[in-house]
Amino acid sequence: MYSRGLRFTLQCDNWVTHYRWKSYNTKEPETLDWVDTWIQDGDTFFDIGANIGVYSIYAAFRHPRTRVVAFEPEYANLHLLRDNVIANGLQRRIEVYSTALSDRPGISYLHVQDLTPGSALHTESKELLSMTLTEHPVVWREGICTFTLDAFCDETSLQPNCIKIDVDGTEPKVLEGGVRTLSSPRLRSLIIELPEEKLARAACEQILLGAGLHCEWRDSFARSPNEVWVRNSISDRHAS
Repeated sequence: MYSRGLRFTLQCDNWVTHYRWKSYNTKEPETLDWVDTWIQDGDTFFDIGANIGVYSIYAAFRHPRTRVVAFEPEYANLHLLRDNVIANGLQRRIEVYSTALSDRPGISYLHVQDLTPGSALHTESKELLSMTLTEHPVVWREGICTFTLDAFCDETSLQPNCIKIDVDGTEPKVLEGGVRTLSSPRLRSLIIELPEEKLARAACEQILLGAGLHCEWRDSFARSPNEVWVRNSISDRHAS
């Protein structure tokens, strides 16, 4: 894999991982831009919903003195995430946690909608959701452990400077469980894929605004659901 002057390896042994490899530089250029612009050497970067590690690995190579913490609860994706970290020699740079961040700690379920390793659209919920969930049928349930972002930071004494959140619909839960962390002056910026549902989106925006963040960027053409939020005290990247 070659991206923006960096070389690294990613497993590519099924149609999903092949798609992630083939579309790496074009699928979410705004996420690569955000990693390039907002993360600094010496930062702690939380990748919440790391999948197979495409952005964790990119961030680790782009900013060699950054501590990367990757969260991925889905069994098959976690396996590829681990292998990709090891294949790139990043065992001491990327910490992997097989847990989902949510609004409360405990036992929950991950409702899997595609068994192919590297896939997404999995939903965390304590409820036993129907096996015909909305437009993406649930084909498998995995028992998982959940933690809140605040509790994780308390337990590990880690405080992120930058956060990426991509959890396919449970973004409000992640934010609700991390209000103290989001309000910390040490958090400089986050990029989040906001849900399409209006109430869920509004809930996310309310939490982010209440934490002292403002929306710095969103796609004016509505092609990407990602938004970049920045600490209010930072007028622009160069002022930090």
